[in-house]
Amino acid sequence: MGCSKEDAVELNEEGEVINPEQGNKIVSGDPALNTLIMTTWDESIVKVDAQTGKEEIVYTLPDYTYAESLPDYSNGVLYVASDDNSVNAFNVASNTFLWDTPMLEYHDSLGISNTNCEGGICYTAGGYGVVVALLEGSGDIKWYYSTDEDGELDDVLNEATTPIVYQDKVYIFSEEDFLGYYPAYMHVLDKETGTLLNKVELPYDISSVPLIENDILYLPAKNMYAINLNTLDVLWSFEAEGVSSPQVTEDRVVFHGIPKDNTIYSALYCVNKQTGSFIWGNDTGFDTLWTPTVVENVVFGVYEKATSFAFSTNGRPFAVKLSDGKQLWYMEDVVCDNAPVYANGMLYFHGHDINATSDTDKNVGLIAMDANTGKVVWLNNVFGYDYANTPIVIAQNGVFGPGYYR
Repeated sequence: MGCSKEDAVELNEEGEVINPEQGNKIVSGDPALNTLIMTTWDESIVKVDAQTGKEEIVYTLPDYTYAESLPDYSNGVLYVASDDNSVNAFNVASNTFLWDTPMLEYHDSLGISNTNCEGGICYTAGGYGVVVALLEGSGDIKWYYSTDEDGELDDVLNEATTPIVYQDKVYIFSEEDFLGYYPAYMHVLDKETGTLLNKVELPYDISSVPLIENDILYLPAKNMYAINLNTLDVLWSFEAEGVSSPQVTEDRVVFHGIPKDNTIYSALYCVNKQTGSFIWGNDTGFDTLWTPTVVENVVFGVYEKATSFAFSTNGRPFAVKLSDGKQLWYMEDVVCDNAPVYANGMLYFHGHDINATSDTDKNVGLIAMDANTGKVVWLNNVFGYDYANTPIVIAQNGVFGPGYYR
């Protein structure tokens, strides 16, 4: 997260700051390091000054074409997939369009993954389960791969999730196809050529983006699994009805989940990294899987209060101690529309500051929140109720995204 161990804020058993020189903080980090917030506003790619909240349009895609997923940023360029089944590149400083490349062909598409750029290559999974590796500079296709059983490139009614790059391989997770002919798989590809090295059937569709750390795959597939990546042995599993992307610390794994045999409510879980044994759990309202973020000794999460509108969320941000789950703050009057993104002592998300003014419509937009207190620092109302993606934050010390970023 861009914070050194020496700068970390340490808490005692009561949640109080041990080092008084840190001031009234629960996490370290200098918000002045945050430069830009990258997000969308309907068809437009937008950059927002992280200090003032002032927005500027980078580029507007054609009518009814929307950025579909979380972008990535590398060397001054933003890369994002759109719902016409293409990957687009934009120079952020000059507000210019650089290139777009179809994931083999343009078409209206659902199930497009987040874009993951590493080592000069951008990896994305498009509609119908086709995965592409693109050269950052030109958008040229380095290789492509189909998750279809027979390698077909059309009429494949299954989806693939965000490609995970680890060492010399790329890991792709495809869902059970729409017609039920193919199960869920993990596809292991050679990073340089896209050649299939191994394909492993999964017990269930994954419910969020997996994580690989130190040759251990933390797999959110209904249950949370820890799997030895070399032997594929299951080291432990934590039973649930669905789990979020995990956050892995030195000795713990934290994730949001729906308790086993329960399809109504959810909880924030902390388990032992070595054994998967339960350490603590907090009620987090109804059954929406929000991915938490762990920063030093603090877990930032969202409590879901639910809504009568289908596919809508009604989350409330909170912070708890990693050690025991005890609450540090909770904001009843602030609503999250997407998972908060932590960057240098701040949280950024689209949402609703309910009591900001007497005009409800002016209280909705992109929000900057002090991560230490939960207080709203600024709100950009230009975004309003319009379509907007989860943001990423460009800072002097790195790029920050939600808990499932990279």
